Amino acid sequence: MKFLITGGSGFLGSYLISALQKISKNKIYIIDKKKPKYRSKNIVFIRQDLNHENHIQLKKYDFDYIFHMAAELGVKNVIDNPIYTFDKNYISTIKVLDFAKKNKSLKRFFYFSTSEVYSKLNKNGKMSEKDKLFIPDIFHPRTSYWLAKIIGEFLTINSRLNYTIFRIFNVYGSDNKFTHVIPSIFKKLTSNKKVIFENPNHERSFLFIDDFVEMVIKSLNNKFKNKIINIGNPSETIKIKDLIKKIKIITKSKTKYKLKNFPNQSIQKRVPDINEFKKINYDKFKFTNLNIGLKKIYETTNKNQK
Repeated sequence: MKFLITGGSGFLGSYLISALQKISKNKIYIIDKKKPKYRSKNIVFIRQDLNHENHIQLKKYDFDYIFHMAAELGVKNVIDNPIYTFDKNYISTIKVLDFAKKNKSLKRFFYFSTSEVYSKLNKNGKMSEKDKLFIPDIFHPRTSYWLAKIIGEFLTINSRLNYTIFRIFNVYGSDNKFTHVIPSIFKKLTSNKKVIFENPNHERSFLFIDDFVEMVIKSLNNKFKNKIINIGNPSETIKIKDLIKKIKIITKSKTKYKLKNFPNQSIQKRVPDINEFKKINYDKFKFTNLNIGLKKIYETTNKNQK
């Protein structure tokens, strides 16, 4: 199989590529601004910023699968640069879709969206692919990120390509950026000064990176064709203040901290409904226990620092 992955040098892309390498003799092309973590004879790296050039620098049109993972993200980046964020995420999606249409033998186009397209929980206390999407606050700069993702979903659905859209919920693991929830908590709790944690009563469920990869690879199944799929862990929902306590115990941290509420656009609770994934593929999917996942991150981080 031949894969093209945009943003393949990022956190999610790196782990996905590592797994795809182990499956048969896959040829993987990566488009990114920085070099990928994994290099081998089956990996071809094309250094390109999708936002600064008119088209994709490839003359090959024989890919089996295209994964569009490249995106401008990060809460602070989005809030500080809303127009830039919207513009780059929108334009890069158009460019990759235009390239995908030139691949006559393309089996599927995978678009990586976000759980932030959901603005509220449904009556079951979760977020389902069948839920209607709303714009809660057009004036908030953070709207730019998920609005671009909704438009990306619309463009993908109407591209006349076979597609699968992933709405990703809170993935964590080693090598994740410190701008994300769990890595930022680890970083702050290893600080020697007093720190502040925001919005301690917000509730989230977290998906370990290995589980993310497994869910995505299982979605290569043709039954996922032309579907929107939530990729997340609906179990072990936890408040941020309780997550901090867990990590504090694991790290044996003595760092003092304060909990403070800050007004932002992030909703109080975010939990995926994964019935679409389960009924198509597996009725039961074994998720990595949160304690085990957190300990793996801590052990890996300590090992890499030695």
